[in-house]
Amino acid sequence: MHNDLSFMPRILLCGDEAEFFSRVGQRPFKIVGRMQLAGTFDGQPINFLQDGRIFLDGKIQHFNELLQAIQGAAFDYLVFNSSADFNVFFKVTYSMGFMSPKVVTLEQFKNTPREFFCDVNADMILLAHFKNIALKSLLDVDGYFAKGQLFTKGNNDFTAMDCISDKPLLPIKENLYRRVYRDFAEVGYRRYDAALIAERPPIDFMSEFIFLERFTDLVITFARTGSELEKYIIANANIFAEGNGLRTAAGSWFFLKRHKPKENFCVYVVTHKPTPHEGKLPEGYKIIHAGRAVNPDLGYIGDNTGDNISDLNLYINEVTALYWFWKNANDTVVGLAHYRRFFTESNDTAFAYDKILTKDAALRILQDYDIIVSTIYYGLMTQHEFVENDCGVELPKLGETIIRKYLLQAQPDYLDAFDYVLNSTTFYKCNMFVTRRDVLDAYCRWLFSFYIDATQEILRTVELHKITDKRRRIMGYFSERMMMVYLMKNHLRIKELNIMQVEGL
Repeated sequence: MHNDLSFMPRILLCGDEAEFFSRVGQRPFKIVGRMQLAGTFDGQPINFLQDGRIFLDGKIQHFNELLQAIQGAAFDYLVFNSSADFNVFFKVTYSMGFMSPKVVTLEQFKNTPREFFCDVNADMILLAHFKNIALKSLLDVDGYFAKGQLFTKGNNDFTAMDCISDKPLLPIKENLYRRVYRDFAEVGYRRYDAALIAERPPIDFMSEFIFLERFTDLVITFARTGSELEKYIIANANIFAEGNGLRTAAGSWFFLKRHKPKENFCVYVVTHKPTPHEGKLPEGYKIIHAGRAVNPDLGYIGDNTGDNISDLNLYINEVTALYWFWKNANDTVVGLAHYRRFFTESNDTAFAYDKILTKDAALRILQDYDIIVSTIYYGLMTQHEFVENDCGVELPKLGETIIRKYLLQAQPDYLDAFDYVLNSTTFYKCNMFVTRRDVLDAYCRWLFSFYIDATQEILRTVELHKITDKRRRIMGYFSERMMMVYLMKNHLRIKELNIMQVEGL
């Protein structure tokens, strides 16, 4: 959460300055002017009730001049120390058809959340606008509505709102939201139609605007008329893909979209032998030779350059290629396929090159989902039994014990998911996926926080290099179930696609 969102309210004060300071307490503000409704100055009496004249900033002026100042950007609040003076002013101005959220009593000002410019009219204008633009989901990053004067969403239940607040909310305020999160970590990978942030200095605003790319394409913020943020947004309109504004009495709601960078898309097709695919695969597909450090060069991209674990390929299969493109490539959208297996949107899973998932199709899917994986496998055996069926009893038992040891050290929160998957008859097969870079990074940080250490320990314990059958790849069997373990514990929007099997390879 951000705790430095306070702006410096500019105060036009009606009343004694010493009294104002003694009652307002320690909060940021700046007195930019003084006014008085009655008195005598230079021998001239003023009486707001009788002739509409006031004393404003050292001279007698008519109310119309004050009205222009209220409607402009000269100050944020006109604060009355005396509620009696406020009532006099309110009755006259109300009879003239003028009301403004800028005009408040000292008690109102004291109780306004200090990091926000709260204006219930502006809030209601915003909520009504959500329906007009078909905004179905919103992340209230700073708890804006929770700190304002709203208690319900009024007659607009169109937009589902979530909130981030590191402090408990009043139960009635919680009713504004679908969920309340303590921090961004709890939000996870959820995506929203928009995120709402409070007004802040331009440099802090841009930092937050960039950070929120992982959650939304649209950022909404309020900028007071004449504020530094308003000036910055208007002066730098070219840096936003869209920058519409919605006027209120005190400023504007800005709806700002980022320019989307060109996607760098790549699905790595993992192989350990020559394939017939060169020149036939869709745009963005690259063949990668897994285990090239311990096998003859096939002429493809190898997983043995830069930061790599290529020499472990005999034991962990395509995971060495996964590690390589995580550490050495810079693709913004990335995937893993096999030389014999490819994703398809078709229900006909007979292999054909023109049915392989394309770049455009993958990007379209990832607008609404976080990750593409294989259609879930429903087996007749649990994963324990499946691995034991291929590798015997002893090696799977040892592998599970060692993985559990390192998982407990590095990722103890995942032990329950690990147990669930091993005792389940379902999982996502083949380590295949397509996702965005931030999801890949998070998954690989998690996986390799324990998996390499566990693999190296089993290699120290058992002479796997002397085994020539499937049992040598015992850690590869476990790795194939790790994607399911990770997905069990994270709020990813999952899209399942069929896999086409290439026969005869």
